[in-house]
Amino acid sequence: MNQEIQDVSQEPRGEIPGPEETQETGWQARLRPLLSNQPALIVVIIATVGSLALLCLFAYLLTRSDEETEPTPTPSEIIESEVDTDIFEYVAVSDSGAISVTMETPIFIRIGGEEFTVQAEVVPEDEPWDPEVPNETTAIWVYGSVINYIFGLDNTKDNKELLESMALGDEIVLTSRSGASTTFTLSSRQSLSRANRDTLAQRSPAVTIILDSDDPEELRLTVKGRYAASDLKNVSVNEQVVELGETAQLEGLQITANSVSYQAGRVEVPNGFMFYTVDYQAQNVGVARVDSGQLNMVLIDDLGNQYALNPIASQLGNYPMLSGTLEPGETSIATAGYQIPLGLNSRFLRWQVSRLDSGSQIQVNIPFAEQQAAAQQANTQIQEANISEDGSSLIIVGQITNFGEQELIVDVGDLSLTSQGTVFLMLSVNPSFPWRVGAGQTIQFLVTFQRPLADTAVFTVLNQSFQLTGLR
Repeated sequence: MNQEIQDVSQEPRGEIPGPEETQETGWQARLRPLLSNQPALIVVIIATVGSLALLCLFAYLLTRSDEETEPTPTPSEIIESEVDTDIFEYVAVSDSGAISVTMETPIFIRIGGEEFTVQAEVVPEDEPWDPEVPNETTAIWVYGSVINYIFGLDNTKDNKELLESMALGDEIVLTSRSGASTTFTLSSRQSLSRANRDTLAQRSPAVTIILDSDDPEELRLTVKGRYAASDLKNVSVNEQVVELGETAQLEGLQITANSVSYQAGRVEVPNGFMFYTVDYQAQNVGVARVDSGQLNMVLIDDLGNQYALNPIASQLGNYPMLSGTLEPGETSIATAGYQIPLGLNSRFLRWQVSRLDSGSQIQVNIPFAEQQAAAQQANTQIQEANISEDGSSLIIVGQITNFGEQELIVDVGDLSLTSQGTVFLMLSVNPSFPWRVGAGQTIQFLVTFQRPLADTAVFTVLNQSFQLTGLR
């Protein structure tokens, strides 16, 4: 390189340049010697580009190494009750495999008018669930239960009374973090062991509420609610839930359960059992005849036990069994009788009537509080029900017969008059409370209530309910 430069510098001085040479600028003149030796220039350029490429590759490797370095985990305390998420993956048993469910975390649950705040808790797989409820105003939600929402309540007296006082069809409302509400209706109540994991099943839209218990051997009160949207969607063709004295539509039939009664201590009733009868009215409001043989009538208690129609119990009722066909426009008053345990402990009974040909059904909720055996062997008859002369009160005259072997005591809490959820005031009674009815004896009574505002009301004495009509 130096040799080449030296040769250039030794060019003859004083030589006159040609015409083209005289037009070159200064920088062109300086560049010309370099361009005249292209191999050397190419080597310099390649060396420079190679150095830059190596530098870039080294910087890339340093950056990639930093990104792929795994962080060192920092231990932290895990608090199951604070699990909180709005979206997660949930794997369900399905023919289509795993499904993704977007869920809004529930933050409040309202049960029978009482509202509870919600905390989440993870349930270990294949282990009994023992909810850690911090206080009586908090409900523990089983994290991940998005089809059948599962909650646990503290086992306090108030919470127990709340769950026991709810009637079938009462609402349970969930409120999510976004403020949206989901409504369920109470469909069953039962007592289950801690080891029973069927309550955790995610088969259908529902809500399950479990009353916690400190005793592992004690059965836990469990109530379940059905998704209300399903009830509303199918109410006309699938299932309608009504109360005693209300009319339900079963396709072309209108069915009204008017009253219920017990019979015990008779020779026809087996030992340890009693006959339970439902008096009802069936009216064909459709255009086609209805075959009574296509109607299935069962009685269901809180534990889910079903009692089939009993012909002997039905024949001992106030009206005959429904038989034959109902022509369009025809009305029939009949009795459905059942044989149930004498000491049955069930706060409510459901009288279910379904059509075998279509599967449509109705349910009638009937209060059935736990009662003494003596009360279950009492029989009440209503002789008169009249409006007072001034129109302000309802006067009911009747009698109570004790078929049992023990004295029957009737107090003010054993009588009630209700209409559309309203309880009416008792104004007077004769004889005065308590009424004492000896074994095999009968007493007459007269009781006066505030006059109901509606046309119908239900009068209840001990174990029997009677629908009164024409009150307005």
